[in-house]
Amino acid sequence: MRTGLEPSEPEVETTDKRSLRHALLISLASGIGYMPFALTIPVLPGHVTEDLHGGPAEVGAVIGGYALTSLLSRPVSGALMNRLGARALTIGGTVLTSLATVCYPLAGSITELIALRMLVGVGMGVMLAATGVWPVQLVAEDRQSWALGLGGTVNYVAIGVGAPLGTVIEHLVGTAHMFVISGLIALIVIPLALCVPEVRFAAKAERADIERGRALLGTALPSVALIFTAFGFAAVSSFAVAKFNSLGIAGGAAVVTAYSLTVVLLRVAGTWLRWEATRPVALAGLFLVEALGVALIGVSDGLVAGVIGGVLVGLGMWQIYPVLGLFVVRSVSERQRATALSTFGACFTVGLAAGSGSLGLVAEATGYRTMFLVCAACVCLGLLVAVASARVAGSADTSR
Repeated sequence: MRTGLEPSEPEVETTDKRSLRHALLISLASGIGYMPFALTIPVLPGHVTEDLHGGPAEVGAVIGGYALTSLLSRPVSGALMNRLGARALTIGGTVLTSLATVCYPLAGSITELIALRMLVGVGMGVMLAATGVWPVQLVAEDRQSWALGLGGTVNYVAIGVGAPLGTVIEHLVGTAHMFVISGLIALIVIPLALCVPEVRFAAKAERADIERGRALLGTALPSVALIFTAFGFAAVSSFAVAKFNSLGIAGGAAVVTAYSLTVVLLRVAGTWLRWEATRPVALAGLFLVEALGVALIGVSDGLVAGVIGGVLVGLGMWQIYPVLGLFVVRSVSERQRATALSTFGACFTVGLAAGSGSLGLVAEATGYRTMFLVCAACVCLGLLVAVASARVAGSADTSR
């Protein structure tokens, strides 16, 4: 029997649709806020070598200058979110990213440009931390996994569209104006953020020591598993093209494209397909599919097999990030959620950096085939950690 205080089914449905729309708006804002980075990727190397007279080492320092500050700012942003709210951090991070990017043409030396890139890293780290948590707070529990995957999906699209678009803009208006346009585009985030309801995190009493221990374990295990799964992305994005080039086969970029399209299409389909690999067996299956795809790329002698491997890696990874993030959400209190999810999200960057560096050394010493097989073994190690994290999240659900 329904009481007068209970919402009717149409009202619940309307609220759910409104929450989904707001989550989509924030994820769109995340992608637009990512555009200053995406648009300038193909332009900065030429600017460093031709305008600032730098070499390959300086190009690497400028391109990677944002990574450290972006990584360090994300956990701090999680703590600030409890006080300031997600909207303030989204807007503040976007404004800092925009201002630093607009100032690129004013940098008279490589040192000054690196400093601006570090400011971009802070702004992007703050913005991405906020837009990563905000949609999760807006939607119902059965949509949290979908919300966690939205940001990464939009950022994949932003990179895919932004890199070629940045080259076109540079040809049309020149390098300096292109930097200014890239920075100003990010300001579109502000009206989008103002259209979405703010979410405040409940200030609940501290939980018992045993529950705090479970919360720490429930954040650490998925984070470690995410680092290992990021090795697969590092192998595909950093070494797939080089692997096929070493075989005298052109078109290795198709492997990266196959991976990216698979992830994007499956996550878009997830809007209607409600399936979550939260059970240990299902999650282990995803890790095995990713490992199989990485291994197939390594042993393949033709591009077709490599593309199939890229699809398998995408098929495995499309749910790994959101499901591991869901384990974090279920293991911590609402008050801890922002910091925990921000730290968790930063671990993908850690895995990408560690994977690219260590796998590069393996490839140099043993060749690409062995390197991809070593990477597949690392993904399998992540499987073991992920299964343990699934059990911890399951016990947290049972205790509530």
